[in-house]
Amino acid sequence: MYLIDSANVKAIESAMEFFTFDGVTTNPTLMARERRTDFLHHIKDIQKTIGPKKLFIQLNAETADLMVEEAKILAAHAEPPFALKIPATREGYKAMRELASTHEIAATAVVSLPQALMSIAAGARTIIVYVNRMISTGLLPYELIKKLKKIAEQNRYDISILGASFKSSEEIHNALLAGCHKVTISPELADTLFLKPLTERSVKQFTRDFQTRYKAKSLKER
Repeated sequence: MYLIDSANVKAIESAMEFFTFDGVTTNPTLMARERRTDFLHHIKDIQKTIGPKKLFIQLNAETADLMVEEAKILAAHAEPPFALKIPATREGYKAMRELASTHEIAATAVVSLPQALMSIAAGARTIIVYVNRMISTGLLPYELIKKLKKIAEQNRYDISILGASFKSSEEIHNALLAGCHKVTISPELADTLFLKPLTERSVKQFTRDFQTRYKAKSLKER
């Protein structure tokens, strides 16, 4: 259900030590933010960190022909499983269609229903909806997700709706309630989402009561 949206190897490793994620999503901005010049080696480092989990790698070129060439390079260096993130643009749709028979395609930067449906027609099997970016420009991401899921179920499309671009736990909850199959979140949001002060206080009380009654920190010391 959850993926990590990051290209920081240490942050990914730390998050996966405690939480369970289905994989990792990256994009050119997240990759560039790490200030590494060895793009392919960076991809390999992320894959070593996540093991058999899926990595979503975004193509960077502006034309379909160059996207196809990039896909060939990635196929020669990246280990499966991985999916190619391709933007829902004029050139992106063409690249999706050309690559769908040999690669798993995830249409990214989707902000409208027609974009989502054209991406599906072009061969995408994951539709990445930009939730916060839509909200910040006055669009309605949750309505898009609901409509897309309804159409997918009516037509029996074998797709996954992946929510992305989140700034709060509330946005994540709303995206899942609207019908997202999965969401990708930053490592920083993971702590906010999965760790709650009330739970921590309750557990501390349990621990104090156990230690007071049994004079031990755990059953191992009994």
